[in-house]
Amino acid sequence: MVYIVLNRPWAFVQWLQQANIKEDYILMAEPDHIIVKPIPNLSRDGCGAAFLFFYIEPQKYEYVLRKFFQKEKGPISNIDPIGNYPVIVGTESLKKIAPTWMNVSLAMKRDPVADKEFGWVLEMYAYAVASALHNVGNILYKDFMIRPPWDTEIGNKFIIHFTYGCDYDMKVF
Repeated sequence: MVYIVLNRPWAFVQWLQQANIKEDYILMAEPDHIIVKPIPNLSRDGCGAAFLFFYIEPQKYEYVLRKFFQKEKGPISNIDPIGNYPVIVGTESLKKIAPTWMNVSLAMKRDPVADKEFGWVLEMYAYAVASALHNVGNILYKDFMIRPPWDTEIGNKFIIHFTYGCDYDMKVF
């Protein structure tokens, strides 16, 4: 089973078990995130704060997600359309979420339908499911970050995410 991003939830599990974390909240980000202005704690009332991903669609994939988020856990709309980055989450909440995130990621990877449907966003879905399983809702922030070249204005955003390849034209030079 080769899927390097599956190491991310396991890394969080190990870190949270071994580190002496004094902060009440953790910002999860990626190496290709550039913070362009100070990020306030956007979390409120026990909820995390997360970027709203248009391509994380729990309702569309209910037939897959119900394997990991059973009906008795609540409506599929309890699964937020988020990934695990950028997210600001309470440290105690993340300590509960991380092992479940890891186990759900592995279970999804082993499930041929989930693996095929979710592909490179599998562990993002797993984080969203794990959050819902632990009743950690999220305040959704579409303006948390931009992703060039799709987004062209920084405006009030906090992060530039260089997730897409940069295209250039040699004629410019």
